[in-house]
Amino acid sequence: MEDKEVPWGKYVPREVPTNWYRYDLAYSIQLLEIFISNSEEQIKSSIQEYMNTKRQSKIDKLDQAINIEDEVRHKELSNKHWELESLFNEYFPNLQRRSAFLSLYGFFEHELDKLCALFKKTYDYKVELMDIRDLGIERSIKYLTIVADLPVDKGDDRWGKIKSIQKIRNLIVHNDGKLIDLCGNPRNTERKIVAEDELLSGEDQVFLHVGYLTYVLETFDELFKYIDGLIQSSWYRLNA
Repeated sequence: MEDKEVPWGKYVPREVPTNWYRYDLAYSIQLLEIFISNSEEQIKSSIQEYMNTKRQSKIDKLDQAINIEDEVRHKELSNKHWELESLFNEYFPNLQRRSAFLSLYGFFEHELDKLCALFKKTYDYKVELMDIRDLGIERSIKYLTIVADLPVDKGDDRWGKIKSIQKIRNLIVHNDGKLIDLCGNPRNTERKIVAEDELLSGEDQVFLHVGYLTYVLETFDELFKYIDGLIQSSWYRLNA
């Protein structure tokens, strides 16, 4: 299969493992960086909107010489019934970051699965990804190691960071981000991860802070680049 040149001059590289990162994934990473930036801007804007409402409420009461207990209303919610500070400074930003985080993790899993499919198609392997006994990223890495013969090292710090991110992902998906289980017992493994990461916090549930999404994407990108390096080395070794 040859590289193609479309009529308007756009270069279309061959869909092979050696082109996976350079001509495909690198551009997706760039778009996700913008996605993260936009997400954080939306969070910042929402917090500022609440602070402006709170400030204006106090000004209005002073102008009207109203001497009553301060009430702040924002988005149809009143501080007489809700902890608005916590809601708009912590709860809603955390929900937005959690949603973005799960999107990043879904992208990560999908790209590893896609690479496995690309290897099978390119080299006509008989083994399908679904034939591998495991799930998620472990299955993809096992396929790349056993079937595609890439010497992926899972004993380094890079893989350890991936596994910690995976545990936070599973905590959010399967336990609503709670750091205690349904029986009221602390989830000590996840608590340790949170305690050791300055971009995370929480006693009863995990909170993702500004910078965590960028850290996650950079960690995924490190693994992608590492795998791409293995692919390039393997290709040169076989074609030298």
